[in-house]
Amino acid sequence: MSDNSDQMVQERPAWLIPLIVAAGIAVFSAAFAYYYFGPTPSELLGLAPRASESSEKVDMMIGDSQFLVPSNFTRYPLQRVGGTQNEIDLHALLPELAPYSIERREAFEDNTSNAMVVHIKIHLAKKLLPASRRFDEIYSRHLASRVPAPGPTGLQRYDFSENSGYRDQDLFVDERGAAQPLLLLCFRETVIIFSPNCTRTFQINDTVALTYRYKRTQMERWETIDRAITALVESFIVANETGDISTDEGGSDITVNPATADPQLNEGTTPQ
Repeated sequence: MSDNSDQMVQERPAWLIPLIVAAGIAVFSAAFAYYYFGPTPSELLGLAPRASESSEKVDMMIGDSQFLVPSNFTRYPLQRVGGTQNEIDLHALLPELAPYSIERREAFEDNTSNAMVVHIKIHLAKKLLPASRRFDEIYSRHLASRVPAPGPTGLQRYDFSENSGYRDQDLFVDERGAAQPLLLLCFRETVIIFSPNCTRTFQINDTVALTYRYKRTQMERWETIDRAITALVESFIVANETGDISTDEGGSDITVNPATADPQLNEGTTPQ
């Protein structure tokens, strides 16, 4: 009788194949659920916007300036770690620049043309030209005319030429009093721009700049909004030994409550 030990057939347990199939289904279901419902890589890294209700202050350095910013004004978890940052993104609600809370969540997420949310970015001022040079060296080359038309409440409006990359925007300028003009770029409402914004960028000191944007429908109150945002950001800056905070393009005379960092708006305030 020959030795057939190497050719013996070994039976698999009856439960093995169903177990493999069930495990495969479980893995596929978990991957499917994670893909559609789990956090994205950006969310895991703190790069996706996620508002906070905490009023704990974040200590950070941008350029040569130290900031103490309440967390409920911040947008990104990664920026809440503090330390040296290139920029920090903030948001607040008009008219009093209220910070985020769960009760205000819907208003903060609103992107309609009448939304009350303001987005603010404090960032390094690298290579940022003064406003007067931006007007003369950049914007003026694309204007339809160097002669402005009257704009809202003291602003001068410039139209861009139709063959310009700025053709869907208007440039509003205020040259009253400040060392540098105020430049406000506002998109027009078009078939593809249903909720246009107005944006301003300017330096607040030698190393730090400020950019903010809000809906164009709020532009009639541009002056109050500008002063309030400037005052709010200045309230976050840790003053130097003399207590002075310098601004490159005009200061603010709005009173800020240091306990809440909320500027006290005065609708009757006029520029000096």
